[in-house]
Amino acid sequence: MQSPRLTERERRRNRLFTTSGVVIEWYDFMVYGLLATTLQQVFYPTDNATVGLILTFATFAVGYVARPIGGLVIGRLGDTKGRRFALVLSTTLMLIPLFITTILPTYDQIGILAPILLTLMRLMQGFSVGGEYSGALTALSESAGNAGRGRSVSLGLATAMGGNLLASLVVWATTVIWGQDALVEGTWRIPYAVGFVLAVVAVLMLRKMRETESFESVAQSGDTGTPVRILFRQFPGATFLMLALAAWSGVTVYTLISWMPSYLETVVGISDARADLVSALISVIYIVLIIPVAILGDRRGRRPLMIGAVAAYVILAIPSILLLNAGAVAAVLLAIVILATLQTFVDSTTTTEMTQLVPTRIRYTGIALTYSIGMIIGSFTPAIEEALLGSTGTVLVPAFVLIVISLLLIPVIAIYPRYVQQAQAEDVAATVD
Repeated sequence: MQSPRLTERERRRNRLFTTSGVVIEWYDFMVYGLLATTLQQVFYPTDNATVGLILTFATFAVGYVARPIGGLVIGRLGDTKGRRFALVLSTTLMLIPLFITTILPTYDQIGILAPILLTLMRLMQGFSVGGEYSGALTALSESAGNAGRGRSVSLGLATAMGGNLLASLVVWATTVIWGQDALVEGTWRIPYAVGFVLAVVAVLMLRKMRETESFESVAQSGDTGTPVRILFRQFPGATFLMLALAAWSGVTVYTLISWMPSYLETVVGISDARADLVSALISVIYIVLIIPVAILGDRRGRRPLMIGAVAAYVILAIPSILLLNAGAVAAVLLAIVILATLQTFVDSTTTTEMTQLVPTRIRYTGIALTYSIGMIIGSFTPAIEEALLGSTGTVLVPAFVLIVISLLLIPVIAIYPRYVQQAQAEDVAATVD
């Protein structure tokens, strides 16, 4: 028995509602990073600013630990209760850390309880992201319709980067209006208050979302099972491929958005303001290009684009890093354009194919778990690159990292289509039944 088909208008509404939650998740994620220095003074006052900043970023990293847990818990709900149910739940959970952080007393007011509560809020944020983002990608893939799967999934990627950019703008506006010194006095709460209001709007939008046809077909067949057990017992090969694709994306994106701005500021010697502009420029390039690249993948195939991305990293990674080290504005801008453009090819292809490597009945869980682990792997990349830079003395370490991780993906690119075909065959059989 087939579920009623959604109209194209309903699919467009689904895509809009789904991306609203993505914006909030990544807005909150970025706000903490942008306010790290301020939060260190408010929640981790110490005579050693470096120690305080390390503690602040350690609290930030705690959120990553919670992501796979959130992916497993909310992913299971998404595969058994529905995509809509899981997305509403995960975005609603975001309201709690946003609201509590907005009103959270400082260290001077309640002592050690302040950083403890802040850490708990980061855990909850990471738990929520682990389930929300992967669920959004799943729902976008299943709501593609005439838009094309790559184009639909890449809306989630674009809005994630849009959330980062929105956070940058809100923090920048707060600083410009009230001044840098006022942040420590309390205006740091304003970006969190804005995020809370936006999250309420997102929850209201997600409640109007229709369940995807793909999930309803599986739900009607009664074949939901235990997603994690099915994932590892019946689809170990596909699970490994999803993890490999996620790791490729994680390593390349964290080199781009985390290592590069920091390196330009601390080693190349550009100013703080210009480093912030670098981050904003990366976001703009990504948002502008990700959907056109995804459309190209829908029309020409994503596998050729992956092969092209591997070849481009092998050829262009070293020249790009050398351009960064040249320090000239034109050289740095060219390097940013090259690496940001390559990132859109990696993300638009890998993320879309991840949504097709396992069948509908375990898709949410599969993406949630492998994507979270892949991003954890990626999050360690800047630290590893910095350590290797220090021990080897060569500025080309990040280029070698990009080249090696890309070359390691060649076997994955060679064999993954057969797993996509197997997953699609199971979905067709489930629909017929």
